[in-house]
Amino acid sequence: MWLTLCRPREAVEARWSEFDLDAAVWRIPAERTKQRKPHAVPLPRQAVELLRALQGVTGRWEYLFPGRDNHQNPMAMASFRQALHGRGWSGKYSPHATRTTGSTRLNEMGYRPVWIERQLAHQEPNSVRRTYNHAEHLTDRLLMMPVGRSAR
Repeated sequence: MWLTLCRPREAVEARWSEFDLDAAVWRIPAERTKQRKPHAVPLPRQAVELLRALQGVTGRWEYLFPGRDNHQNPMAMASFRQALHGRGWSGKYSPHATRTTGSTRLNEMGYRPVWIERQLAHQEPNSVRRTYNHAEHLTDRLLMMPVGRSAR
């Protein structure tokens, strides 16, 4: 989630078939997004490296994070909160807070708001602009997301 700023449910239910690691892109289908529109997520080098490693562990199943007891289903949504609870972060941090923190930090670093909002899969508030502008800004978002980069 830190490397993509995806929603917790999008991470939990991520399927290997949605990823093109060679092209470094994750295409989340419309039926799995909050806005019910497909969302392309550029994958920074660090995410691709982690996903290739994870593929060696869970790549034989449909989901990146298969369920503990039934590998045909994704892991439980409560798993994130349980992990935070086990580390003493319960009530101090939530999985969704990753998006808030990421947005705040990227804004502080001076990145273009349109890139940040697109990364978060937020809908354009201006209905005319939303109708005509379908830019994904994948290249710019890819430059924005890798760990350790600073604003251009």
